[in-house]
Amino acid sequence: MKGLATLIKLSKRRLDELRRKMALLESQKSQLKQVIAALKEELAMEMQLAEKQPEIAHFYGDFAKRMQKRQAEVESEIVSIDKQMEKLAGEMAEAFSELKKFEIAAENERKRIKKEKARRETILLDEIAGQQHRRRAEEEEGA
Repeated sequence: MKGLATLIKLSKRRLDELRRKMALLESQKSQLKQVIAALKEELAMEMQLAEKQPEIAHFYGDFAKRMQKRQAEVESEIVSIDKQMEKLAGEMAEAFSELKKFEIAAENERKRIKKEKARRETILLDEIAGQQHRRRAEEEEGA
C-alpha cells in the first residue's frame, strides 16, 4: 500500500508538471497572437500614413514586406507551439490514465484490507459467541 501511495504522489507531480508546461505554452501562444494583432495594427497605421503623405509612400512597400515576413514568422511559431501542445496533451492523457490506474489499485487494496478486517472480526466474534455458548451449556449441565 505504501508503494502505491508513492506512485500516486509521483504521478500527481508529473501530471501537475505537465499542466504547468501546458499553461506556459498557452501563455506563449496568447502573447504571439497579441504580437500578430500589434503587427497588423501597425501595418494599418503605416498604410494610412502613406496615403496621407505621398513622400513616405515609396517606403511603405518595403515596410509592408518586412511586417508580413515578421507576421509569417510569428504564425510559424504559433504552429510550432500548437504541435508542442498537441504532444503535451497526449502526455497528459497518458499521465492521467496512469494516475487513475494507481488510484484504482489503491482503492481496491483498501477495500481488500477492509474486507479482510471484517472477516477477521467476524471470526473473532463467532469464536467468542461459541465460547459463551459452551460456558452456558457447561453451566446448565453442572447446575
